[in-house]
Amino acid sequence: MAYGYRGKILHVDLNNRKIEVEEKDDTFYRTYLGGRGIGYHYLLKEVPPGIDPFSPENILILATGVMTGSPLAASCRFAAVGKSPLTGAAGESEAAGFFGPELKMAGFDAIVFRGRADKPVYLWVTGGKAEIKDASSLADQGAREVEDAIRSGMGNSKIRVAQTGLGGMNRVRFANITNNLGHFNGRNGFGALMGSKNVRAVAALGTEKIPFSNPEFLRQTATNYAKTFKDNPLGGTLFTYGTTAFCGILSAGGALPVDNFRRSALDDPTPVTGDTYNEVLLKKRKGCYACPIRCKRGIEVDDPKYGVDSRYGGPEYETMAALGTNLNILDLKAIAKGNEICNRYCIDTISAGMTIAFACECFEKGVITKADTDGLELRFGDADLMIQLLEMTARREGFGDLLAEGMARLAQKWGVADQPYHLSVKGQELPMHDPRVKVGVGMGYAISTYGADHMNAPHDPFFVDENSFMFQSVKPLGIYKPMHPTEITVEKVRTYALVDTLWKMQDALGLCVFGYAPRGAMTLDLMVRCLNAITGWNSSLFELMKAAERATMMARAFNSREGFSIKDDTLPRRLFDPKPDGPESGKKIFEQGDFEKAIELLYEIMGCDPKTGRPHRGKLMELGLEWVDDLLNKGVKGR
Repeated sequence: MAYGYRGKILHVDLNNRKIEVEEKDDTFYRTYLGGRGIGYHYLLKEVPPGIDPFSPENILILATGVMTGSPLAASCRFAAVGKSPLTGAAGESEAAGFFGPELKMAGFDAIVFRGRADKPVYLWVTGGKAEIKDASSLADQGAREVEDAIRSGMGNSKIRVAQTGLGGMNRVRFANITNNLGHFNGRNGFGALMGSKNVRAVAALGTEKIPFSNPEFLRQTATNYAKTFKDNPLGGTLFTYGTTAFCGILSAGGALPVDNFRRSALDDPTPVTGDTYNEVLLKKRKGCYACPIRCKRGIEVDDPKYGVDSRYGGPEYETMAALGTNLNILDLKAIAKGNEICNRYCIDTISAGMTIAFACECFEKGVITKADTDGLELRFGDADLMIQLLEMTARREGFGDLLAEGMARLAQKWGVADQPYHLSVKGQELPMHDPRVKVGVGMGYAISTYGADHMNAPHDPFFVDENSFMFQSVKPLGIYKPMHPTEITVEKVRTYALVDTLWKMQDALGLCVFGYAPRGAMTLDLMVRCLNAITGWNSSLFELMKAAERATMMARAFNSREGFSIKDDTLPRRLFDPKPDGPESGKKIFEQGDFEKAIELLYEIMGCDPKTGRPHRGKLMELGLEWVDDLLNKGVKGR
């Protein structure tokens, strides 16, 4: 009997409206774990080289992990995987919430979409079966209206809906997928990929509980965790503030993006601190499936100008910075309204905010004028302009049609791709953490297979205090020496390689890093014991780390095949400039040459060619990926 997973992959041929179920055995799940592992397995085998991401030949995979849906805290995530419409690389994005567990309880571990429907549809999944249903009337509706219509039409308010929005149906390249209106596969443009396939939504209703090998151990562990997680300072802070405390914390450390990364601190961050947020916006704390941490924010805005629909949730740190501080906007109510617009239309707040910031700086410098912007005067600090541009972007109206292409394509179009104010990596806009203060984060931005992302590995401050829980928790990986956040050392590079693999492992398992070491309170040893209690395996941290490496090497192989190389693994020029303000203002933290040498070393440690980034044959053989080597050498594809 299978424990923790269903052993079934749902294949949906949209061209022919045909649905098939593929059964997989225990070895498959131990090899790939789920999430990104399953996703890259299908992506590399099935997607032909060089296709346009919007081609029907691209596929979209929604995949849970083997721990998704357990009663443990922070074990509800699923991944979206495909060739990214934003970057053209192997892309992935994980989301928490409720859809992942519901999909499993509806009978499937993953869905693979192929082709393109001839009109808008949604997929109905329940009881181990699936049906393609018409969604023509839902195509241009808001996310709330679509969720309500599907639940009403199927006569069940417990249905969980994962959907793209108007942004995705309009192929905004940074559109995302939402479930329960407030949880997002938020980067790489998977909402656009979903929309390009004319899939408006996936609706799931579970009818069977997920079987576990040792449910009593899991129940006791979940109960103990719920009682004690706040004893860990990180757990207590997440419950109190979610991620909203970061604006104040990062401003004090000189790591808060302000004015399109031209500054890194606020003179007075009080308007956007966690305490101000709790006073001005917070109505209640919300959480994900079976999770007591409750880091999500339920808000209420009593304001005739910036009133929001509370079902779309409140802004979290990345949004507070992308639609706020980096645009020189410090009005939390305006930021909350921008967040609601993005959530309603399903567009990524980071990419949207960064693209607007880029356009504003281009306007300042005379790169573009009112003749290019429909007469709009682009300027920082204008909350009403931000809101207007978000609406225009989601609808692809006027100047918004350009913004919907993302920063990198605009930089090419306007002839400024080599300028310091072009802040993307592999075509994906920078997240809201400054590598001039967190060098490991900078390495993550540069080397990530799917473009700049802040969720590649635990951030550098985790490894400063050798007496902290965070540092002590990663010693099983062989990390023994504390490191300064701005150091570029062999130890920093080696540590990054290890903790990047750790977080990729947790992604593949379906875990949220807020619950598990080093970011969360559960130790790695207990995490492995919980995995075995779920699956009945005799797994180890070693086996799980190797499975994570397997997924990464598949993604790197895909990118190598698509023409990406180490030349793409760099940072925007502005990030090699001296610190603009905050602690160590005026100091140049690292030289570009030293950074590039660190990236080369990182490739060698991972088992990739330091000049091209292609996985070494020996590394693929070690991981049992002979088929990947064959595909790279022979161009063979097929399931």
